[in-house]
Amino acid sequence: MKDLILFGAGGHCFAIVELINSSETYLPSLIYDDNPKQQKILSVPVAKYKNEDLSDKYICISIGNNKIRKVISEKLNGNYPIFIHKSAHIYKSSSVGIGSVILPNTVIDADVKIGDFCIVNNNATVSHNVRINDFVHIAINVAIAGGVEIGEGTLIGAGAIILPEIKIGKWVTIGAGAVVTKDIPDNCTAVGMPAKPVKSHN
Repeated sequence: MKDLILFGAGGHCFAIVELINSSETYLPSLIYDDNPKQQKILSVPVAKYKNEDLSDKYICISIGNNKIRKVISEKLNGNYPIFIHKSAHIYKSSSVGIGSVILPNTVIDADVKIGDFCIVNNNATVSHNVRINDFVHIAINVAIAGGVEIGEGTLIGAGAIILPEIKIGKWVTIGAGAVVTKDIPDNCTAVGMPAKPVKSHN
């Protein structure tokens, strides 16, 4: 078993620790956090990060926030494995980038490309020919139809539905339960049925 260091001791970390514990290759040995609020998560010790050289270590960023995941990945050199839960079904023609996490009962259809440091959460379904760029977070029970493209850093909220051939821009937040029927521009929050941008942000 290879020792693995996690970054981030929030709620998302619990799911990641469980996922890693179910693997046969890695063992979570330590969780770093800038502001530790507890000593352990599921028996894994939590400590404050002290700018160590981790270039030869195996690392998983256990933080749901896309912007923070990007900042950490750019600051830390290390080895970033891909973690895929045993119950997930991924077609052979699809690919998953480094540092990404695929959680239980997800279905990734044919010719899907998932970028680096992405999260695809429980029970999400991603249909054929979808392109998901780096640092995207797909929440629970999301359904993404064929031919969709999702830009870097975007969050797709729980239970959202993305219709075929839609293009969603960079650093977008799609609200929980939204139904996306038209393209969504960069740097905005879109909600509703059908989803419409309600505010812009940098």
